Amino acid sequence: MKHTCRLALASAMALTLGSPAMADTVDFMSWTYTEDSGKATIEKLIEDYQAQSENDVNPIGYAWSDMIKNTFLRARTNTLPDLSQVQARLLPTVANIDGIVDLNDVFGADKLEQMFPAGFLAMGQIDGKQVALPFIAGTIGMVANRKVLDAAGIDEIPETMEQFRDALVKVRDNVPNSVPYGMATKNNASILLDYMIWMWTFGGDIIVDGQPAVNTPEGVAALEFMVGLMNDRLAAPEIDRPDARRLFGQEATAFYFDAPSAKKFAADFSGQGDAYTVNVMPMATPVTEAGGTPASIQWGHVLAMFGDENAKPDSAASEFLMYILSDDVIVPYALGSGAIPPTTTGSNSDAVQNDPYLAAWSAAAVAPRRNTIASLENGAAINDIIGEEVQSALLGQKSAQDAADDMQGRLAEALK
Repeated sequence: MKHTCRLALASAMALTLGSPAMADTVDFMSWTYTEDSGKATIEKLIEDYQAQSENDVNPIGYAWSDMIKNTFLRARTNTLPDLSQVQARLLPTVANIDGIVDLNDVFGADKLEQMFPAGFLAMGQIDGKQVALPFIAGTIGMVANRKVLDAAGIDEIPETMEQFRDALVKVRDNVPNSVPYGMATKNNASILLDYMIWMWTFGGDIIVDGQPAVNTPEGVAALEFMVGLMNDRLAAPEIDRPDARRLFGQEATAFYFDAPSAKKFAADFSGQGDAYTVNVMPMATPVTEAGGTPASIQWGHVLAMFGDENAKPDSAASEFLMYILSDDVIVPYALGSGAIPPTTTGSNSDAVQNDPYLAAWSAAAVAPRRNTIASLENGAAINDIIGEEVQSALLGQKSAQDAADDMQGRLAEALK
């Protein structure tokens, strides 16, 4: 059923030249919709939009770990959503799907360049096409829990690896039933991020000039460090990012890696809401030597559009997309998630500029680097190889050297 939209939203008007939306229902796929900490926010966003438009929005939820699998399953069955939330680092994989829309053709490259800072807009660019628009932005870096540090007798945020390990020991010895560092030890996608950051910290990289470099002295040192944390009960098995978030909010974990949205997870899992967020402390990843550059990963969520019927500025999907990215919506949404709104006007708003948490996060993430694995054509397979071999070392099934050597061989074959 087609109809004329009753009310064109101001943000959409700027990009659609005032044309009314023609489709009446937008299928919106999101993992945030499945999370306890995000479902109500997505529902409120949809309700507010529907109150201003005759269009409907049908939310489709999958857990984050199942999003890519279900996106490809829907592509095979011709049931792709109109809009989908996508992890920015996984966009190169999603961009291979037939039917993904080049949004430059919908809204115009010039208008999008006016709407977003170049760095954020680049999150959605693959092979010269704008296949997604940024939703929220930031980096993956380390956070510390002020309450746990106080309970462990730690007065200062550790800056070096030696100080970091000493702090973990104090947490282990002074905070009962704690997991001092919520290191990802299950879920290959999560393991990769911790491993990548520590690899960079020790001066190595997973891939150099197109070839694996994981069994270099730096690579082995990074893996040995992670194994040592497990052996000394400074990290624990069977920890995924959601587990670390829960433990952090329950004051059983002092440190872990996450995106700026760590603040919201802590508020939710603590049971104290926003009152607890003063205890969430963004910090620079510890360095091997004082004065080194802390490692962090570029991070964000983007929104992709599917379907030729949506690839015009007056479609309901286009209108809903622009509604989400309007300042009245994206600024409170991003701040509520502890993230940065990606639009130029949103990131320059007083609400963002005066936020001490985001200021501290930006100060800690001085030189974020791109997740190069995600952009590989077979990035998912590469990710699994890395996760499997890192986990084999963490669980004591292989030595760090053997795991690094086996990873090197498997990656070399996969990268041919």
